[in-house]
Amino acid sequence: MIVQCFYLLVFAVNLLVFINYVCRKEYQNGLNFFICIALLIRSYGQFMVSVSEGIDMALFAYQMFYFGSAFLPAMLFMAAARLCKTDIPMALEFILLAFSTVIMSFALSIGNSSVYYSNVWLQNNVTAHGTFNSIGKEYGPAHSLYTAMLAAYAVGFVILAVVTYRKKNRISKRIITEVSSIALGIIVLYGIGRLIKTPVSLTSVGYLIATVFSVRIISLAELHNLTDCIIESMDEDDEEGYVVFDRHENFINANNKAKEIYPEINDLAVGRPVPDIDNNFSKHILKRVREYIFDLYNPENETVVKEGDRKFEIKLNDIVLRKGSVSEGIFVEIEDVTFRENIAEVEAKYSRDLEADVEKKEAEIRDMQNRLVLGLATLVESRDSSTGEHIGRTLKGVEIFTDQLKESRDLNLPEEYLYGITLAMPMHDLGKIAIDDDILRAKEKTPEQEKALIRLHTEEGAKIVRKVLAGLSANPKGAQFIEIAASIANYHHERWDGSGLPYGLRGKEIPTEARIVSFIDELDTLIDDGDETGKKTFDEAFDMVVNRIGTGFDAEYGPAFVKCRQKLKKIYEDL
Repeated sequence: MIVQCFYLLVFAVNLLVFINYVCRKEYQNGLNFFICIALLIRSYGQFMVSVSEGIDMALFAYQMFYFGSAFLPAMLFMAAARLCKTDIPMALEFILLAFSTVIMSFALSIGNSSVYYSNVWLQNNVTAHGTFNSIGKEYGPAHSLYTAMLAAYAVGFVILAVVTYRKKNRISKRIITEVSSIALGIIVLYGIGRLIKTPVSLTSVGYLIATVFSVRIISLAELHNLTDCIIESMDEDDEEGYVVFDRHENFINANNKAKEIYPEINDLAVGRPVPDIDNNFSKHILKRVREYIFDLYNPENETVVKEGDRKFEIKLNDIVLRKGSVSEGIFVEIEDVTFRENIAEVEAKYSRDLEADVEKKEAEIRDMQNRLVLGLATLVESRDSSTGEHIGRTLKGVEIFTDQLKESRDLNLPEEYLYGITLAMPMHDLGKIAIDDDILRAKEKTPEQEKALIRLHTEEGAKIVRKVLAGLSANPKGAQFIEIAASIANYHHERWDGSGLPYGLRGKEIPTEARIVSFIDELDTLIDDGDETGKKTFDEAFDMVVNRIGTGFDAEYGPAFVKCRQKLKKIYEDL
């Protein structure tokens, strides 16, 4: 019973392999498909012999068994030759198949002729594990042909292995070693079986092992054959290199361009891991292959690598042998992007140089405009007996105040915005240029005249600022600066509680830049009012401004202003 179960297991394994082969649509490879069929028929015939109840049924099953036994050696040898990239002449293949056909013909005569087996009978075998049937036989003269054929194939496999090993790195030595070992093992087991009688055919054990290993060997062979075709078809492209690995980091193949870029490839063994040596191939290719296998590779972070004076972009993709199956290998594409990268560098340099030139010109224009504005402001100052060095002092004061505001992170005032306020401060009184000298230089003014003066110079100041800075409006930042400067000129006399001029705005109706500069403008006006009786000391003026925080001035910016006391005081130490 054990023997029948073993032969049934062999048949079941061969049937599963055959079904898998068909489902994977690998039957396009006629040789491999025929081997699967031969193994299946052979194992079925062996099983049927073990359960036969009569000699006729046993002989029919034995002839099925011999169909596989006659053709399998030739099929295995031709398949191994193809794996080893060794061309067998068509005439020789025909002779091999013809010889197998002759053996098969003799086998079909068993029971009817004494040429192959001189005598046959159904033999019932009794063992400690049960009974089973087998064919009892006495060999005839023609059977020596089968023995001679197996001996010839044994020599052929040895020669094939030697030839393959001499091809150095062109063939996977792993594949030929496994194929040759299995084929020779089957032949050796047949010879041992002729000498030692065993309940189970040792040759069948060998074929079972061959069947199990064939699935993996065929997959490896397909990967090698596919990559051979890819490399050969793409080797005409002189611009790109290609390298192939399996999913275990074993080197499979590479085209000539890749070998030119990385000469280390010429020392790699096909089907073997790449030695972990510190060279450019390991750093550029092997490192990325390992990342790819462990899902650490990110193509978005791929960088161009340098090899000598050239630059290459490396791309990795899966090799899928059939739709819906898992990846069998990794295809590495090495594209020469030297020209593209050099052009990109030249364009980037030109862009940087152009940007630097534009920034330089813009800086020169801004500097010229600032000088013009400062000159206008100084001209206005020279006409107003009450202002003295008002523009210079308020500019320094606003610089101190905005620096302190930068440190107040909770206020969330952009640094560029605060810098714009500093640049615009000298223009806050430009409107005074439109006021008559008699009114502007009068030492004593009525409250009505003061209000009219404030209303006139703020409104006119905003208009003048927009005209003077009109050339900046084409640039978004320039347009923003114009609005800041015009706003300061127009609203710097407004007060938080609505008591200011010219519009009586209150709270956050007043633009932020005007609320900020009003602290400094008011402080300087109190200190240098132009009238000796109206002048205040720095401490008196500073306290007066602080006391009006929350009424005349914005309480949000008050704490920052208070912190500026000592720095602001230094501005007035020489007055």
